[in-house]
Amino acid sequence: MGRPIAPSPEFHGTKRGLTKNLRGLPVWDRIGRKFAYPEDKMFRRATFSAVLAIVFAAGFAQESNPFSTGPKANAAPPAAVLDAEKRATVLAELQKILETRAFVPGVSFDKFGEALATKKEDLEKATDPIAFARVVNDSLRTMGLSHLRLQTPRQAAARGQTSSVGIGVGVLKTDDGVRITRVSPESPAAQAGLAVGDVITSVDGKMPEKVEELEGDAGKKLKLTVKSAKGESKEMEVTIGRFSILRKDSLTWPNPETAVLKIHTFSTGYDRTAIEGMMKEAAKSKMLVLDLRSNGGGAVNNLNHLLSLFLPDGSKYGTFISKRVADDYAKANPNSPTTPEAIAQWAPGKAVTRQNRDVPPYTGKVAVLINRGSASASEITASALREGMGAKLIGANTAGAVLASVFTRLPEGFSIQIPVSDYVSIKGMRLEKNPLKPDVEAAGPIAEGKDPVVEAAIAALSATN
Repeated sequence: MGRPIAPSPEFHGTKRGLTKNLRGLPVWDRIGRKFAYPEDKMFRRATFSAVLAIVFAAGFAQESNPFSTGPKANAAPPAAVLDAEKRATVLAELQKILETRAFVPGVSFDKFGEALATKKEDLEKATDPIAFARVVNDSLRTMGLSHLRLQTPRQAAARGQTSSVGIGVGVLKTDDGVRITRVSPESPAAQAGLAVGDVITSVDGKMPEKVEELEGDAGKKLKLTVKSAKGESKEMEVTIGRFSILRKDSLTWPNPETAVLKIHTFSTGYDRTAIEGMMKEAAKSKMLVLDLRSNGGGAVNNLNHLLSLFLPDGSKYGTFISKRVADDYAKANPNSPTTPEAIAQWAPGKAVTRQNRDVPPYTGKVAVLINRGSASASEITASALREGMGAKLIGANTAGAVLASVFTRLPEGFSIQIPVSDYVSIKGMRLEKNPLKPDVEAAGPIAEGKDPVVEAAIAALSATN
């Protein structure tokens, strides 16, 4: 839950294909043979029908052209051209999933079709997976939700893997480009000397707007203009390649009384055995600093595992609001507000910690380091520790991206991440679009072996009783 990942297990839907041999039928006859839309959805049907008509009408003359990037080391097989019918097939299935499975209290997913209808020219030109995903994701972003993103076939295949193809950075959009929030060790970016805090102001002569502009096949060279944290600008060339995405968590001791536990992710690479071993060692400290900076989230069972190393068994820390919970609330409270906060207060089922018999909960003082790259499961963890044991939050505002989600396969190798439930903390704070604010603001690069954010955390904990 970076790329933000959902604070929930990853579930895979089945690939549903459209009925074959429907060429020549009207667009909605083709789709209607597989997906029957009820009469009360006529407006949505008309809107999305117009979108699909645009896609089908776009450039059939291009369909016979082969698409090949040539063989490249460590690259996925080249993708075929996405002709108009393939794009329409993907969009039809995506629309069905949004209407039948995606859920956030009070949100209608109808707006996606309306937003996509405004991108006629872009859709006509989107004949490769990256361009197509960019157009679709631009439309999905109009929903204003986190955890709602179309993955290209390459991205879908890479999810859950221990290595990736790219330059190895996490970025956030800024006014003058994208700021690097994470650099994977031994990645092309690390080898080129890129560092957290650098701002990439130009990629191949253009100011970058999205992380996709730093992606591509292994072997592709990117010409970058980079501004350092000190304001110095330099040009460099970085070659996209394969690198390990696993980052080893660590326990360090800035002083004899303070341990710093760095957790990079709650997704692939979260090592329960290693973390339990480090928590056993940290038990002798008086103060523990939990570093969740640039931790983009992951699976809810992993965040629950970590919370169980800090909070007593059975501690309630929040409420996940699914469609079923919201429906049950509406039936029981027909005249009451239907906000996530109201539903959470009513909901009998709460998220609770589970006892770890090998490692008792930590009993010292705790601070949690956060920043704009702390998202999803990291935000739930930080909020739970603040509300459950008075932990201090140190650093900068979090992402405010907290919706439980699942991934579902789509035709042509694509995958869609959709939100399926909201989250409200045990003290009634909805975290989606509501970033956690630190108790102590701190930032700055490591200098002379000292991290100013860690130093601020130690000072804050030392000042408490």
